[in-house]
Amino acid sequence: MRKVKKLFSTLLATTMLFGSVSVAAASPNGEVFPNESTVPEGFKVIKEYDTADESNKVDMQVEGRSFNPDYETNTNTNTFSTSQSTNSTEEVDYEIIKNETYIYRDLQNIETGEVVTQFKTDMVVNADQFHWTGTNKNSENTVNLTITLYYHATTKNRFIYNGLDKVYYRYDKGTNWSTNNAKPTGTNSCQVIQIGPGIDTKAKNQKYDCSRNFTLVDFGKTYLVTPPSSWVEVLEDGLASQVGLKVQTSFINQSNNNKVFNYGWELKIKGQSPI
Repeated sequence: MRKVKKLFSTLLATTMLFGSVSVAAASPNGEVFPNESTVPEGFKVIKEYDTADESNKVDMQVEGRSFNPDYETNTNTNTFSTSQSTNSTEEVDYEIIKNETYIYRDLQNIETGEVVTQFKTDMVVNADQFHWTGTNKNSENTVNLTITLYYHATTKNRFIYNGLDKVYYRYDKGTNWSTNNAKPTGTNSCQVIQIGPGIDTKAKNQKYDCSRNFTLVDFGKTYLVTPPSSWVEVLEDGLASQVGLKVQTSFINQSNNNKVFNYGWELKIKGQSPI
């Protein structure tokens, strides 16, 4: 069970999920995503937590890692674009700038009185397609990916089950960007997943393709993804459990003979052994 620096209830309801994919308002570089203000129908906010307060931080870290689409297994319904992958000769250095999870707010079911607690994870990842040494690294050559993930946990028979509520993500270019830096190309692939032993005792392999086919990434624009409302929560401590987001897009490095580099990143809550 996760350790939190404040006591709170983990009773949840699955009606918090909404099935849609949309684009939120454009955001300038460096702007932090606003807190999600939407309240699910039938619930009311009984407490909001300050996500800048360290005492509200959850000890469990959500895992982030890079991946290469060349080596990813495609399925019939969830396919990552690899059209640019075969031409990708540019290596990329990744650095996680931020990875923090907080209690976000408590909601109460107006009819039943059940208390619903949400969590919020913020991750910022810096991708540098150039290889510098010492102090020569220049922020103008980097691409930042910012992800804000909202999820919930519900307790059944003393076991905790996690469910994804929604995710925001955004790409930002370096602070001193010029026309010689990288630019987006190809397809922006996106997938949200919720895999593992379900709260209904059945194995779940829930995946949702949120790719923006044939549409380039817009720097500074925030994208919103929510999973289907029919999804079932999965066991937090399941060895195969995964809840989160995978995104990938390609960039042309105009400063290096138009070589292509892939920015593939996933942010997941991964199951661990309870022992």
